[in-house]
Amino acid sequence: MRLYLIGLGPGDPELLTLKALRLIQRLPVLFYPKEEGREPIALGIARPFLPEGKPLLPLPLFTGGDPKEAERARREAARRVREALSRYGEGGYLVLGDSLLYASPLNLLPYLEGIEVEAVPGISAHQLAASRLLKPIALGEEGFAAVTGLGPLDPEGLERFQSVFVYKAKDLKALERTFPNREGWAFLRLGMPGERVLPLGAAQGVARDYWTLVGLWRKGGEGGAQS
Repeated sequence: MRLYLIGLGPGDPELLTLKALRLIQRLPVLFYPKEEGREPIALGIARPFLPEGKPLLPLPLFTGGDPKEAERARREAARRVREALSRYGEGGYLVLGDSLLYASPLNLLPYLEGIEVEAVPGISAHQLAASRLLKPIALGEEGFAAVTGLGPLDPEGLERFQSVFVYKAKDLKALERTFPNREGWAFLRLGMPGERVLPLGAAQGVARDYWTLVGLWRKGGEGGAQS
């Protein structure tokens, strides 16, 4: 039995890799993370390319942060994956962005013993974000960092990076205070319908959701469009 973790890119269907496209069309069954009240974004990216009648199985992974509920959900998701792969032999898990960067199926791996798992890379949101502004992710001997905004960030620990990308950014005002020496941009629903790219200060009063990415660049750094 084999499971492919398929990175679909940040939201724009035209950013699918050829390998991802081939797999979602060829594999006999596809899994996706169930989201309450809306079609999962990863499924929406893949849907235009799927053959009619392709089996699509939702997996319950979003549980509101309750550890016990998360454990139960992951075991149930793993059971469904194992049951489907026993029937089909192989399948793919649809992942928004890259398959190994803050990806929900990674939480399933401890429960999938005996199943071969292969990760298929996808374009990450921070790559698309940098392209929107024509700003470098890193140059020369510089580095970059990708972190989450679910907790406090240490500006001194991130000082050495040319650019810092904050996934799942929540408190934009706190980010602006924490990084006064960086030029900040907020990317709302990047690569998806309703995309907005705003200076960090201008985005603080704008309605936003889980899919908010913040990019922080050193002020006066090399490269990039003038803003």
